[in-house]
Amino acid sequence: MNLKLIGSLLLSSALALASPILSADEKHHDKDTRDKSSAKSHHGEKSHKGGHKKHKGHNLSPHWIKTLSKKQRVAVDKMHLELDRQHAVLKAKAALLQKEVNVMAAQKEANQSSIYAKIDQLMGVKAKIMKLRYDHLSEMRAALTEQQRISYDMAILKREGAK
Repeated sequence: MNLKLIGSLLLSSALALASPILSADEKHHDKDTRDKSSAKSHHGEKSHKGGHKKHKGHNLSPHWIKTLSKKQRVAVDKMHLELDRQHAVLKAKAALLQKEVNVMAAQKEANQSSIYAKIDQLMGVKAKIMKLRYDHLSEMRAALTEQQRISYDMAILKREGAK
């Protein structure tokens, strides 16, 4: 009889301890799944989670894309098309060279000098890609008005690198 009593006490105390933990997990889960744009912090003020997506950082000047004339739009589209054509070839070359480096490195007796030579080829292709990107930025700036360049330049400065 004592064993039944001890067993039931252990079971009831385990359930009592688990109940607050489960309810806390449910509250935490509810917090994570709610809409982030309208999220409030635990202090009641609006949270920053997802709240900065509306602000692109162009301060008071309009975004350069919104102010393009029809002639500028056609010119920009042509520039992007040409850049995409050149990028497609170079990115394919870079991907192939990367695979070749990986295969060489995974061989039973990898030749370091051959791997280094292939890496140099890969870096050469990546350098060409970067040069194309930055040439494109200069070409784009030349097609924009002074007012549009302000917004364009602000966007460039906020990037980690050219996209």
